[in-house]
Amino acid sequence: MLLNMLNLRNVVKIKRITESYDGLGGMSGSSSLTTLARCNIWQPSSTDATISDKVTKYSTHVLALEQGAYTFIDADRELTYNGNTYEITGHSDNVANRGKLLIVGLKWLS
Repeated sequence: MLLNMLNLRNVVKIKRITESYDGLGGMSGSSSLTTLARCNIWQPSSTDATISDKVTKYSTHVLALEQGAYTFIDADRELTYNGNTYEITGHSDNVANRGKLLIVGLKWLS
């Protein structure tokens, strides 16, 4: 039932920034966008049992998606949805260690 709520009207785009050294003491960066269609974003409340305290402590919103739909790494920095930009605040959390749903903390930027 919970996985049926993971359909948004607009897609979510995740921005991954890859930095590399140029060999002369400087760095260059490139970014790539990944589109996710089966996910959901909401503002957690203090009574949300599916969201751990470590996620809600630093987050204004959360992203929920199916396990295996996307693999988050530290280079994933931002997420855009419906004209709003969010900073990814931490690592993904496997809800109840059941392997069905991932929760990622987000901080609303604009």
